Parts: sequence; C-alpha cells; structure tokens
Amino acid sequence: MKPAGRLAICHFDWLPLPDSLVAATEALILSHNPDWPLAGGTGTYPQWERDATAAGFRNPQTFSFDIDEPYTAEAWRGRIRASAGVGGSLPPEKVAAFDRDLAAMMAQDFPGERLLMPHRCWGLVCRRPSAR
Repeated sequence: MKPAGRLAICHFDWLPLPDSLVAATEALILSHNPDWPLAGGTGTYPQWERDATAAGFRNPQTFSFDIDEPYTAEAWRGRIRASAGVGGSLPPEKVAAFDRDLAAMMAQDFPGERLLMPHRCWGLVCRRPSAR
C-alpha cells in the first residue's frame, strides 16, 4: 500500500432481529449444529478497528446502514445451505436434513415468495501513515 493510502473493509450480515425469519433460521441452525459460534451477530466489528489501529493505520472511521434484502424462499434456503453454520460445517446428509426442516419451518411460519431479510452493511476506512 502506498504511504497515506486508505484501507477499506466492508461486511454485509444478516441480522437476527426478534421474530424474524433470520432469528428463526439461526435457532434452527443451532438445533442442527450446536457448536456453531456465529449466531446472534450484530453486524458490527469493533475488533477490526482496534486491529487496524494496532497495525499502524490512523483516523479510523466506521459506518453502517441497515436494509431489508429481498430473497425468494428458494434463494434464502440456498443462502443458508451455503453458510458456515450449515454447508460449511455439516456433512451432506445433515445439510439435506437441515434444508428439509428449514423448508417446513418457512412454509408454516413465514409463507410467501418475496421475503425481506434484515441486513446490516458495516464498514471501516482508515489511512496508512505517510512515509517520513
């Protein structure tokens, strides 16, 4: 990176807000994968700001905004099958069992083809010190 160059990190996370399909999905993931450590996220990463500062970056600025990201039922199921808590850590037969349970839960408790899922975009921008 050039002296005085900028570092930008952005992350896009679902938010498990109470009574949302996201929260219900996380609960289902935990029922199939109790050791999954990523449930209950807030979509913010204060440790990344501390790490960047410790690495010598200066003038850290963070930002965030929340949006409802549209998914179809099938797209949400695919997104979750590919997630770290399911496809990234369970064997194929357990992924299939999870997906059946997710489909049933969605049909019963969250019917509809267009689903709005709460998400947060969070970012950090900081500057590398100038060369002396």
